[in-house]
Amino acid sequence: MNNEKIEDVVILGRPKVDCQKIYDNEKALYEKQSEELKKLNFERLFDELLKLKEFQKIKSDERKIVILNPDYITIISSCGNDDFFKCKHYEKYINKDVFEKVWNKNSYLKIVNFFDNKIIIPLIEIPFWSFEQNMKDENNYLKTRNIEPFYKGIYRDLNNKNKEFYYSSHKKSTESLEVNLDKNKIIAENYLQLDMKIFPVVSESLGLYSVTIILGNEEKELSKRYLLYQYKEGKWNFLEEKTK
Repeated sequence: MNNEKIEDVVILGRPKVDCQKIYDNEKALYEKQSEELKKLNFERLFDELLKLKEFQKIKSDERKIVILNPDYITIISSCGNDDFFKCKHYEKYINKDVFEKVWNKNSYLKIVNFFDNKIIIPLIEIPFWSFEQNMKDENNYLKTRNIEPFYKGIYRDLNNKNKEFYYSSHKKSTESLEVNLDKNKIIAENYLQLDMKIFPVVSESLGLYSVTIILGNEEKELSKRYLLYQYKEGKWNFLEEKTK
């Protein structure tokens, strides 16, 4: 056990920042959320989410390709809180634990089976990773989690070279799937994009999770929803829709 005292941040003309308190609070929050995470069944949450109109809209749309971003990231620039960021912070983050639990093989396959008429291309770490980075074996969502069945298609990169990419489908296409990258979009073909983020809410209440769902196409964002669910007595209950 490390009992090393964490130094406070002191900047002339500003109140002292209690870095030890920040570290201890972050550690306690991580341990609480980590313990709670073990008790949650996210496959049941997907059963509820797939009833939403956004998923029905995707299923009925004529576009065949769905780009799935299961870990939507909002880029926020920090301003006026530099002292906080100079503190030493707790080394573990709940983000990765939540992502792996939420987007396990069974949960993902619920999406694939629901969209039984679509081709699903999961891309993670957007916007930090490109389409090409996502298709490296060591990065690819399907390959690293051994989610089968998955299929191989061909994409043409910006230099017009043919390369392989991985996708999911309820049933394998009888035709070879080929797409082209586009410097202004993800791919040149018509597609729908589904961005999602499922994350715990810091609250005294247990099992409280926010669900962000953003639906777009190759040109623009079509809809955005922020929903609040709570896991209680073995099931997920919808609480409210929030505005941001």
